[in-house]
Amino acid sequence: MNRELKNIPILHLNTARTWRGGEKQTLYLSRYLQEWGYSSAVICQADSALHHRLRDMSLELYPVRMHSELDIFAALAVARIVKRVKAGILHMHTAHAQTLGMMSSLVCRVPANVVSRRVDFRVGQNFLSRLKYRFPDRYIAVSDAVRDMLIGDGIPEQMVVTVHSGIVPVNREEIRIDYLYDEFGNSLDLRGRIRLVTVAALTAQKDHATLIRAMDLLVKADRRFILFVVGEGALKERLLHLRDTLDLREHIVFTGFRDDAINLIKFADLFVLSSRWEGLGTSLIDAMAMARPIVATNTGGIPELIVSGESGILVDRESPEQLADAITRLIADTALQKRVAEKALRRAEEFSIEKTVKGTIGVYEALLDGLQDR
Repeated sequence: MNRELKNIPILHLNTARTWRGGEKQTLYLSRYLQEWGYSSAVICQADSALHHRLRDMSLELYPVRMHSELDIFAALAVARIVKRVKAGILHMHTAHAQTLGMMSSLVCRVPANVVSRRVDFRVGQNFLSRLKYRFPDRYIAVSDAVRDMLIGDGIPEQMVVTVHSGIVPVNREEIRIDYLYDEFGNSLDLRGRIRLVTVAALTAQKDHATLIRAMDLLVKADRRFILFVVGEGALKERLLHLRDTLDLREHIVFTGFRDDAINLIKFADLFVLSSRWEGLGTSLIDAMAMARPIVATNTGGIPELIVSGESGILVDRESPEQLADAITRLIADTALQKRVAEKALRRAEEFSIEKTVKGTIGVYEALLDGLQDR
């Protein structure tokens, strides 16, 4: 079946404008498929972060302006591209892509339709949601938590497969951090500071407000703490206001989006993720691969990465007190830091992008086998 799949054009559809974990996974998957000899093309939002990164590669790329999930003209454009590439598999990577793919199928139906599901919140129960969530032939869930939620919301169990997201392996010894001392040391006194970092879009999902309130508790007990918040998002001004209201300007640095986020993770003493919900969390895998001690919330797919007390510490979501207590406990216990970091590093090896791509290929093959048997 593998040889047959290599003759079937795979078309990826991603509607996002910004650069987040899902877009990174789309890029990795499409690139690796092409490098491994599969026919892989991408439709992405014109002038998006994904578009800018893909256009420097040799991938077959189709930028389209997609204004909403009900954009009829965008759906027609998708249908035209489906016809042009003679797609045998349409892999949709966002919820809006799922709707556009469904609409385009009214003009040009693809034999196999796949949707990646990366979020662990409920499926809508309105008419459009019920219609679009029954459209794909297969769902790829990034964690068992996401898979269980889809099944619980009425998606047939046989339609949902878990394939964990992965990262490109890096040699942590080659990751440079010396320049960061110069960059941040010009405006901050870094001597003796306890450096924390979080890498996440500034959205309600990631709940930076709880982390900022935890920092308030930490700083009141020990003024050495400093937090680097890596990411951009709609809540930035609100979060800056909260930071300043709590008089934490000298203790919380908003770095904005950074291409060198992995360097900042290595630069930190501890990685923190305060999400309210989380499909999986590839920034956590990055932190594991950098052998950083981790404190995160016990939600969504995070427990599939972190075993609390073994490869990190998990706390209840929306609890500044628990978050601060766990950080304090880790910082005070260097033996615990070393133990959880070493176990996290070994665990990270199980979440490589190659494993993700192989798992996705397995989904494609099983789906096409099933269609041939009909």
